[in-house]
Amino acid sequence: MDATTGTAGPLQGVDDIDWGALAPERGSEIPELLRGVRGGDDPARSVATLYDILRFPGAGYPAAPTASGFLVDIACDPETADPGQALSLLLELVAPTAADHFPRRLDLEQWRADVAWAGSTDVETVRGQYRTWRDEAGDEQQYRRMSSRLDAVSRPNGVTLLEAELATYDAVRKRVPELVALLTGRGNRRRIAGSVPPAEWVCYLLAFLPDAETAQRSVTAITAASSLLQPPSRNQQQSPRAEESEPLSAELFALGALAGPEDATVTVALAHQMTSGHLYNTFAAAVALTVIHGSRVPSECLTRIAEGGRTRVGYHGLFEDSWPHCGEIQPEVLGFLALERGGERTRRTRLDMAPDVLAHSEDAGSGIAAGAALDMVLGPRTAARTPVPEENAELDTETLEVLWAIAELPEPVWTESDVGATVAAWGLPGDRAEFRAFAGVTDGEEENDRAAGDNGGSGDEGRQPDTAGPARSGGLFARLFGGGS
Repeated sequence: MDATTGTAGPLQGVDDIDWGALAPERGSEIPELLRGVRGGDDPARSVATLYDILRFPGAGYPAAPTASGFLVDIACDPETADPGQALSLLLELVAPTAADHFPRRLDLEQWRADVAWAGSTDVETVRGQYRTWRDEAGDEQQYRRMSSRLDAVSRPNGVTLLEAELATYDAVRKRVPELVALLTGRGNRRRIAGSVPPAEWVCYLLAFLPDAETAQRSVTAITAASSLLQPPSRNQQQSPRAEESEPLSAELFALGALAGPEDATVTVALAHQMTSGHLYNTFAAAVALTVIHGSRVPSECLTRIAEGGRTRVGYHGLFEDSWPHCGEIQPEVLGFLALERGGERTRRTRLDMAPDVLAHSEDAGSGIAAGAALDMVLGPRTAARTPVPEENAELDTETLEVLWAIAELPEPVWTESDVGATVAAWGLPGDRAEFRAFAGVTDGEEENDRAAGDNGGSGDEGRQPDTAGPARSGGLFARLFGGGS
C-alpha cells in the first residue's frame, strides 16, 4: 500500500527495499524523500536532498536504479502535483556525466562490454587500464569518458558504481513507453509560472537514451505528439488544440540527439521549423540538423546558427531554451560539444560561439569547454603530441581567439574549476595571470571590460533585438530551486 495515499500507487513497496544496503550512509531517508517528491509540502527540497544522496559517483549511487523506477512511477501518476520534479532528478541519474555523450553517441553494446570487463577483472588492473586509456585519449570526448570512469573506479565501491550507471540506464530505458505518454496533453506541454513542463523534461531524458531501439521509439513518439510533421501555419489565429501541439524547442533538441541522417521525415520537419520565423525554434532546429548530418550539414543550418548568435539573446539564451542543464554542465557547453560532430564543417561556427560559451560557463563546464576549444585549435592534449608553446611563439588567429576567450574567464572560475589544469595539459601556463600575459591580454583591458559592465554596457549592442519571446534564464536546478524562471 502507498503510505502517502493509503492505496496502491507509485510508492507501493518502497518500504520493502533495503535502502540502507544500497546507500549505506543515508539510505534510510530515501522512502520519505520519495514521498516528498510525490506530494510533500516542498517537492523541490526533497529532490535536492535525494540528489545529494544518489548523485554519481557518490556512495549512494548504487540505489539509483531502484530509485529510478519509483521516480518514473511518480512522474506518470496523475495524482502527482508536479511530475517535473521527479523527471528532473531522473535526468541527473540517467546522465550523470552528460558531457561524455557528445559529440559521438553512446555505444550501448560497447558500454555493456566495458562494464562486464570491469566486473570480472581485478580492480587495480581496471584502474590502471582506465588511467592508460585516459592518458592516451585521442580526443576530448574519450578523455572525458575515461576520466569519469577512472574517478568512479578509484572509489571504494568503484566497479559497483559503473554497474549501477548501466543499470540505471536500462531501468529507465524499459519505461520509455510510459514516459512518452507525458509528451501529450495541455497540462504536460504548457509552461505555467515559468516552470518547465513535463513534456520538456521527458524530451531531455529521451535524448540521453540513444540506443537504436529506444531512439526509434522516442523519435516516433515525439513527432506524433506535436504538429512537427505539418508545415508551420502562417495563420495567426490558432486554435487551443493547435497551440497545444506546437513543437517544443526541447523536442527539436531531442530529435537532433536521436534521429539519423537517413530519416528524411525528421530532416524535412526540422527544415520547416528552421524557416518558421520563430527565433528559438529556428535555432534549435538548425542545431539539431547540424548534429544529425554532421560534416554533410547544409550551409543554411550554419548560417541560421550564426544569425541566432548575433541576436540580443545570443548563444547562451538560445541554448538555454532548448538544451538541458545537467549537473554542473551548462546547455551551451553541451551544444558546443555536440556541434563538434560536424568536424571541419562546423569549425568556424564553434570558433565564433566559443567566447560566449566560455563566458557563461561555470564549475565543471568551464574546464570542459576550455578543453574542447583547445582541442579544436591545438589538437589532442596527449602529451606526446603537445609541444610547449614559447611565450613569443607565432600563433595563428584561430588559436589566439580561443586563448583570448579563456583568458577572459574571471578569477573565480579559474580558482573554482579545473581550467588551470586543463590549459596546462597543452603546455600553457596554468596560472591565470601568467596565462593572460602569454595570450597578450593586459590587466588594463580587464579593468575596461569591468567598467563597461558597471556602466550598463553588455557588449552586445550590435546584436539584433529578440523578436520571439523571452528566453529562459537559469539552469536545470536553478529553475527548480530558485534563481531562474
